Amino acid sequence: MFGKVKKSVILCCCFCLFFGWFVPTEMAEAASTVPVKVEARSYILLEMDSGLVLAEHHSGKPYAPASMTKIMTEYLILERIKQNKVSWKEKVRVSKNAARIGEAQVFLKTGEERTIRELFTAMAVYSANDAAVALTEHIAGSETAFVDLMNRKAAELGLIHTHFTNCTGLPRRSYPDYPDVKGKHQMSAEDIAQLTRRILTDYPEVIETVSLSHYTFRSGEKDERKLINWNRMLPGLSRAYRGLDGFKTGYTREAGYGFSGSAKRHGMRLVSVVMGTNSKVKRFTETQKLLDYGFDHYERKKMIESRVPIPGHRKVPVKHGAETEVPVVAERSLTLPIIRADAGKYRYKVEFPSDLKAPLKAGTVVGKAKILYDGEEIPGLKPVRLIVQKDVDKAGWLTSLFRSVTGWF
Repeated sequence: MFGKVKKSVILCCCFCLFFGWFVPTEMAEAASTVPVKVEARSYILLEMDSGLVLAEHHSGKPYAPASMTKIMTEYLILERIKQNKVSWKEKVRVSKNAARIGEAQVFLKTGEERTIRELFTAMAVYSANDAAVALTEHIAGSETAFVDLMNRKAAELGLIHTHFTNCTGLPRRSYPDYPDVKGKHQMSAEDIAQLTRRILTDYPEVIETVSLSHYTFRSGEKDERKLINWNRMLPGLSRAYRGLDGFKTGYTREAGYGFSGSAKRHGMRLVSVVMGTNSKVKRFTETQKLLDYGFDHYERKKMIESRVPIPGHRKVPVKHGAETEVPVVAERSLTLPIIRADAGKYRYKVEFPSDLKAPLKAGTVVGKAKILYDGEEIPGLKPVRLIVQKDVDKAGWLTSLFRSVTGWF
């Protein structure tokens, strides 16, 4: 599924089946999928729940992520909110350093006090760099210390093409006092998409903030500022896209224009990332191409049901058991994004050991079921384990003797 455009994943209404170890069945002929031509340095489209990639180009190559960096800043703040280490109402005193951070900003003043909620919203909606730095200094004592937390979390989440040197994504020249972190500030499109997926999974409440098309900072005060979300694909804005509710834009000269988008229709959420487009508008038109492709061609379907047998594989032979076969079921459900027009390319591949012996306890793992697409395993898709449905005792000596005699005859 890797290439300029990922080969599509499809569910079959009628599945061809495997029996035992690697027993092949015939496949329907392949039908070509609709290509997506996206004008971006790199891009990716994935389905939220499964994490399966539907389209990509250079998605594993790291580039400057600009303000899409702030997705990690948001993640760590939400994590600390959940851990009760800080609260939304907690006041943050703005340092001289934070007040000096430029580019997108809400013009914080040295000594000004704002709640974490206010600063977080300004950062998420307007990409306010001064708000981001103020928050990170409050959380970790310094931006440098916070960036260390960012890199630790990136490693924990498996973002192998990511390294942070600041919390904003700004280039070094935009900082009056750059954090003391070595290395190159970079992320891949794949890492940004996976991070977006994780923040939506772990802290779904973030949608309430990132989906705001407008926000009034210092509401009712003399220095009130009305902020418009840089994500113009939100409802009511210039590039509004049905179902889109997040997530984060970014721009620097080095990075170009980028956007991590999140949209949900008909129970399916897609996450897209474009990096290195050549204009503000382009990052949205190219995102729309990806999302249109996903929603027009894919749908979610349950392929395996938890605690239900795989069709054609309801039982597995067992040696030396009171019964010669034991019922097996799937340990968990499996739902995948599939292409409506290509239902004939999927099949089960079920694997059981050839020497399964009693006794066996209910719940014992005795095999696994995979879903193949066009005869090949789907990258990133983990098999579903198959478990024994009930206890199987070892056969008594009389039963064993009887089987030996009848077998001899």
